[in-house]
Amino acid sequence: MVTVPRNAAISETEKNSVGLWKEAIEQRTGVKITPDREKALSMLLDRRMKELQCGDINQYFEDSLDDAKGAQEWSGIIDSLLIKETSFFRHQPSMDFVTDWVAEKVSEGELTEPLWVWSLGCSTGEEAYSLAMLIEQAMDAAGVVPRYGIIGTDISRDCITQARRGVYRQSKMTHINGSFQEAYFDQVGKGLWRVKDSVRRRVCFVNSNVLTDQSPMVRRKMHLIYCQNMLIYFRRWKRREIVNQLIEHLETDGRLILGMGELGNWIPPGLARVAPRTVQAYVKSRYGLQGDAG
Repeated sequence: MVTVPRNAAISETEKNSVGLWKEAIEQRTGVKITPDREKALSMLLDRRMKELQCGDINQYFEDSLDDAKGAQEWSGIIDSLLIKETSFFRHQPSMDFVTDWVAEKVSEGELTEPLWVWSLGCSTGEEAYSLAMLIEQAMDAAGVVPRYGIIGTDISRDCITQARRGVYRQSKMTHINGSFQEAYFDQVGKGLWRVKDSVRRRVCFVNSNVLTDQSPMVRRKMHLIYCQNMLIYFRRWKRREIVNQLIEHLETDGRLILGMGELGNWIPPGLARVAPRTVQAYVKSRYGLQGDAG
């Protein structure tokens, strides 16, 4: 092993080790490490080694990738590097599309079973809870007993822990109107709000890597898969691979909602575009046809 003085300028050994970290992260998570993120990774590794008083960067790399010894350290590095900002009711056109879709299914009597939704890359839970509130409201407005379940998944353990708590600061409530805040949140402290139990019990959060997940809960067929602003972290070929996997989780006539522009002009086999161009939404075609209803 090579011991690297922590006050020295970055050496070739350190550069090579950062490269190994980059390769390991891309292989394990599928996430691309851009030049900006590579710089952040180098700074993050340097900080963690100082905190741990570790002078051997190669040993730190080996220990962190050891499943028995390094799980917590690996998870912390991934959380710090990949954590993304989110908010309630992000991208209103997509949220409006969900509201209209649920209302249509209720009005046409198509909901003969509970509605299952997957919020993929849910971060700290705002997206999953937003979907729950919209579905709850649409079903209440139609006079039907709410029957739905939402599974929120994210690779970050810390994010999932926060999502399960369902407690948010006032600064997170800026996109929520007064009636929604009163209907779906309880104030639990100065500037702190918690999603009401009636909504929280409908949402299950699971720590999951979309590339390797084997959870029976996620393997079930979904009526709606909501995956916005997650694919941008992956290389283009990996995005297509992930979407093809998601199609397998989707019920026939189910909806897949992605972030705008994440697939370019590519429409996956078996899907058809079913929304205006302000929303990247697809239906799983019963006949495997493609199309663009934009």
